[in-house]
Amino acid sequence: MSTAETLAQSRDALASGDPQGAYRTLSSLFAASPDPLEDAGALKEALGLLAEMSRAFGAADLAELVVRAAATPDDPSTLYDAAYALYEQQQFAPATTLLWRANRIAPGSPKIVSELCGCLEKQLRYAEAALAVEASGVADRDPLCAYLSGYCWIMCGDLDVPRKRIVQLASSTDAALVFMRDALAAMLARADALTAAGVALDERALTAWQAVLSGSLLLHESPHGYDTPMHGRYAFVSDGPGLMREGIERLGRLLEATGRRPARVVTAPDRDSRVLGLATAKHLGLGCESWKGKAADDTLVVAWNLDTVGDGAFLKALHEHRPGQLLFAHASSWTDPFPYAPDVTTLLFQHATSAYTGGALRVDPATGGVTPAAPDPRTDGVLADEVLAAEITDASATPLEPVVAIAKALAALPEPQRPGFHRTTGRRIHQRAGGPVPSNRFA
Repeated sequence: MSTAETLAQSRDALASGDPQGAYRTLSSLFAASPDPLEDAGALKEALGLLAEMSRAFGAADLAELVVRAAATPDDPSTLYDAAYALYEQQQFAPATTLLWRANRIAPGSPKIVSELCGCLEKQLRYAEAALAVEASGVADRDPLCAYLSGYCWIMCGDLDVPRKRIVQLASSTDAALVFMRDALAAMLARADALTAAGVALDERALTAWQAVLSGSLLLHESPHGYDTPMHGRYAFVSDGPGLMREGIERLGRLLEATGRRPARVVTAPDRDSRVLGLATAKHLGLGCESWKGKAADDTLVVAWNLDTVGDGAFLKALHEHRPGQLLFAHASSWTDPFPYAPDVTTLLFQHATSAYTGGALRVDPATGGVTPAAPDPRTDGVLADEVLAAEITDASATPLEPVVAIAKALAALPEPQRPGFHRTTGRRIHQRAGGPVPSNRFA
């Protein structure tokens, strides 16, 4: 479909009272490459439609900024302002289109380049972001862009450019830049330690890169589409007791292999976590208690998914490491991750449904159709026993031994550079989206 036809289809959908459909159609132009909206006339029309949709969605202030950009499509300032507002509304594709244009009109602006890089990162387009920063030349003179260059290249699997940028940032004193520089240096230190131990860091090394980038140990790589196109991650997973059991058993073997023995299990306050935590405690032969409002040393804290815990006090308390404390989260998003990484996680998903609290897809025996399950009315104890007795039907595509090797290879690093599994103080590591290992995902 041509650009003109796509614009017409979007316009017709909007006129018929379907702003959602109009936006879906229009979004295909913003996400396309090469840019079908490079022509100022096409861009004006697309932005006019986007402004109308924004008003329909109740975003009048955003609509006004988009209208200004449409009226002055060669003004980098109005393009930047509209793009920034779109970014704030998580409309990263149209924001990227405006920033690419602003960068062409006013090349070499650190403000435009850094915002463009941020938009591309949000779409996991790290290679484009890295190349955009390099092509601009601003990384050699702007500290923030120097960091962004190093970060985007390591997210592509390149270690050489990040080393150069770390040296360049050595004299930085700005607190935010120092924090980012040290985080990048810690990634490099973990990568170097794994390389020295003979652990491969290539585009198939999902578990190794998870440890490098997020400091988190990954217990399970999905067998579905393992060779292509998923390479160990899930796009959609309907979680079940078998996956939970495998995660628990692998966690137990990891703890034994590394000589870790928590004093007890503490469960996050939501029901999924209580069931998982109780099953974990039974398997490990430990006592189990629910979260009581205060973090403690020498505990194994268990959460099903940090994004669904829903208790701000718990999540704030677990942001900081404590001596002997481990945080195990069964399921972690790889496309929109929780801000900090668990020390150990079973699997990586884009979309996941719970086994017991409703939403899991089930086949209706009467109709043969697929429907979302209702919350399970059975007690936590009964469900925990079901987890421990479940058959493991979707076992990890990779063995546990590499995870143990990774944990041991990183144990001797300085405290701030260790993975979460070996930390006793400081904040948990920021959890990264995507990485050098490619996986398909839903738009």
